[in-house]
Amino acid sequence: MTEHHDSSPADPVTVTSDPDAVAKAHEVMSSMDIAMLTTVDSSSPDGRLTSRPLSTQVHEEDGDVLFLVRSSSAVADDVRANAHVNVAYSSRKAWVSLAGTATVVDDRALVQQLWSKGADAFMEGGPENPDNVVLKVNGDTVMYWGGDSLIGTAVDTLKMVTGKGDQEDAGPTVVELP
Repeated sequence: MTEHHDSSPADPVTVTSDPDAVAKAHEVMSSMDIAMLTTVDSSSPDGRLTSRPLSTQVHEEDGDVLFLVRSSSAVADDVRANAHVNVAYSSRKAWVSLAGTATVVDDRALVQQLWSKGADAFMEGGPENPDNVVLKVNGDTVMYWGGDSLIGTAVDTLKMVTGKGDQEDAGPTVVELP
C-alpha cells in the first residue's frame, strides 16, 4: 500500500517517480541527520500520534532510512502495533516528509555495522546488547521543499505563501519511491 502526501489543491505540487527525482530526494534527506519519527501511540486508545527525535544511521538510495532503537522502547512497541510512520527532517535549506512503514530488525551484524560513538551516548550495552535493534523505515513517498540553497528555499516558500511570482516551482515535490 502506498502512502500519499496530500496538500491543498491550490498549492503547486510536482508528483513524480522519475529516478532523477528519487536521487534528488535522497540527496536532500542525506544532508540531514536528526529526524522526527511519528508513530501511532500503541498505548493510546484514541490513536494519538507521537513524534520522537532519532539520529539517522543510514539514508538508502531508494528512500529507506535506518535508525538504532531499543527493542523494549515505546517506539518499537508502536511500530509493532501499527507500522505506518512518518519521518520529518528540517534544515535551513529544506524540509522533508517521508511516509512509509517501519519494521524492527533484530540483526546483530547490522547493529554492529551501524553502531557509532553517538549510539554509545544514548544506548546502553553497545552493539552486543540484544535490546539494541534497527528500526527500518521503508519509504513509499517523500515530499520535499527546497534543498538547493537557503535563499532559493526562502523565495519558493514566499511564492507559495503569497501566491505571487512564478508558481511553477514554488511548491513541494512529491516523489513516489521504488
